[in-house]
Amino acid sequence: MRDHESDAVDGKMLGVFVMGVVIGSVATLLLSSQSGRDSREQIRDYVRRKGEDLNDLQDKTVETYQDIMSRTRKGLEEIQETIKEAVYAGMDEFRKEWKDIKKQSIDKF
Repeated sequence: MRDHESDAVDGKMLGVFVMGVVIGSVATLLLSSQSGRDSREQIRDYVRRKGEDLNDLQDKTVETYQDIMSRTRKGLEEIQETIKEAVYAGMDEFRKEWKDIKKQSIDKF
């Protein structure tokens, strides 16, 4: 439970840090000695670049998720096949033992 709480706190702290960086960057641009038009253009370019970065991050996240799901599915299929083989092997052994038991009981009579 503590690990989960620690992760949540770490996530919140990271979010606060990122917001601080963004607010500080915008404030620096707004308070600089360049013209308003230049500042707005710089902010627009910054926001566009960050939007592209977020899109790239989203694409990478989707690819990673799909890779994890594919590997998980493959692993589960391998486990399922192993279990199936074990069950069939157990059934075969049971049949052999059952035949031996039947043969022994017939031989006794």
